[in-house]
Order: sequence, then C-alpha cells, then structure tokens
Amino acid sequence: MRHLQKFHEKYGDKGLVLLGLNSADDKQIALEFLQGTGATYPTILDTSRAAVRVMVLDYRTDTVPTNYIIDREGKIVGGWFDNDEGFQRVLAALKKAGLKIDEP
Repeated sequence: MRHLQKFHEKYGDKGLVLLGLNSADDKQIALEFLQGTGATYPTILDTSRAAVRVMVLDYRTDTVPTNYIIDREGKIVGGWFDNDEGFQRVLAALKKAGLKIDEP
C-alpha cells in the first residue's frame, strides 16, 4: 500500500484515482489498518451482502487487500493480492492504463 499511497500523492492531480474497497473487515480494524499504513486515498468500507457479491463475482476475489488498476473505460488492467507486491507491477499497470508517469 505504500506504493499506492506514493502514486496517489504524485499523480492524483494528473488523472490517477485510487479508491479502496474493504468488504471484509470490521470498521475499527479497517480504520486502524488505514491509519497504520498512512493511506489517505478514499476507501469504502461496506460489508453488506451486495458489496461482498461484487468482490466475489465481479472482481473474483474474497481476499483483502486486493488491488486493481482500472483504466478510463472501466477495464481492469492490473490486479494483485498483496500489500506491497512490487513497485514495478504497479508501474506497469499504470502505464497500461494510459497514465503518463515518470520512471523512478
């Protein structure tokens, strides 16, 4: 999540929108996790049946955190499960989504 936060800070005003969705955790657990990671991008906490259904059926996961990069047409161009699986994977997905980004 550190990589995602850095991208949010650097590219949020250039068209990158990060949105977290947590459909599994208790509110207090989710808040403590976000505070502990320093994440400031918007995150939705919704444990309703409808939200769980979206995660399982539409996004094909029941694990959090799962990360997705979605392009301007709403297509998923990258997805992975891990807090910090790797900067290069995030970078590649952002490029595939069409965001002009600087190399580190």
